[in-house]
Amino acid sequence: MKSICAVVLRLFFLMIVLFACKEEPPVKPPPVEPDGTKNTIILSVEWTDLYRINLKWNKAEEDTLNTFHYDLIRKDEAGTEVTKVFYLFGADTTYTDDNDGDSLATGTNYSYRIKAYNDNNELKDTSLTVITQTLSPTSHNISWQIDTLGQPGDFLYDVWGLDENNVWAIGYVDLPEGGSGIIKWNGTKWSTFPTFAGIKQGIFGFDENNIFVVGEFGAYGVVGIWDGGVWNVRNFFYDPIANDTVWALRGIWGNAPNDVWAVGDQGTIIHWDGIEWNKTNLGITTKITAIWGKSSNEIYLVPISGVRSSFYKFNGSEWNKIYDDIGIFSTTLWSALSGNLIIGGTSLLEYDGSSLQQVYIPGRTRGIVKVRGSNINNIFTAGDFGEITHFNGISWQDIDDFEVPNGRYRILYSVWSSQHKVFIVGVDENRAITIIGTIN
Repeated sequence: MKSICAVVLRLFFLMIVLFACKEEPPVKPPPVEPDGTKNTIILSVEWTDLYRINLKWNKAEEDTLNTFHYDLIRKDEAGTEVTKVFYLFGADTTYTDDNDGDSLATGTNYSYRIKAYNDNNELKDTSLTVITQTLSPTSHNISWQIDTLGQPGDFLYDVWGLDENNVWAIGYVDLPEGGSGIIKWNGTKWSTFPTFAGIKQGIFGFDENNIFVVGEFGAYGVVGIWDGGVWNVRNFFYDPIANDTVWALRGIWGNAPNDVWAVGDQGTIIHWDGIEWNKTNLGITTKITAIWGKSSNEIYLVPISGVRSSFYKFNGSEWNKIYDDIGIFSTTLWSALSGNLIIGGTSLLEYDGSSLQQVYIPGRTRGIVKVRGSNINNIFTAGDFGEITHFNGISWQDIDDFEVPNGRYRILYSVWSSQHKVFIVGVDENRAITIIGTIN
């Protein structure tokens, strides 16, 4: 009996050894792409709107003779593929996909990929697949909260944010922890933020380490650049540029942290190149309160002259006057990357690159002080006597929840919005006012 058990045990251990030593089937390597494909093509989405998607991609490294053709392959949610063929003669190209004029569907996912073929129709390069979505109209149904801040005499002139939990407003407000020319919203409450001397008039930023604030110290301009820890301040009263006065600054816009423009009184225009501020003289002697652009090669400003405004455009190398008189007194400019330029003031205008058209908003009767949006489908105006309007991508709507009658002093000086929140600041009688809306 003992010997039988020993034999069984030997057989058992032998089976374990054989099983442990058994070779697994070879793992198949992933399929190898045709020789020469390097995925050197970087495909990116520059912007989307309700009906279009704008794409950019570079030329394949091996396409040195401009002989490759490029297939742009679009796939919709149903899996339907559409291919368009391109030839590239520059380093890169952009293409706006609008379904050949029939428009893409709103609120729909689309995937894109590039395949590059040589003149022998051999696949030589590709891009990774990118997935993006067209916009949908936002809701006019907005829940509002209004608050007065600080003490009599306090005010807020401008507001800008990174997201709905990181929003900065400028002016001057006395909060329980002290007074400051800059306050910050953290998603729950406003708190003081480090500041610098001077009256703050305009704010614009790129991230939490690159925030620009402009204003005035006396009659002269002052600029503060927040680097994440301290404000780096340039006071032009003490340090004029090239013996040319930089007057009080009212507005600011930038394409990048090293490409920022500010404008102000008596035709003041200055540009930050990342190292220093330089003044541009266009012969304008009146106040400029608004500047906005889509890129370093497309920037606009509207000087004020009496009860009217002129209109200038920068093309990347020089400023040109487009209109001597746009027919309104203008204080604000804004544009999404995909949209037309919106010009606000005594009325609302839209500039499509070649002509001006008036925008009619049923119910709007008051002047517009600031226009801003998160995208083409979510634009707000704020203005005199507490009037607000909203564009949801399809229609404009007047919002009279906070409108006051003539004789009461309420000016909404500025507005900033994310996809789901909107922040409006200004003055009510002689107190700073904030209005926060939640887009439902």
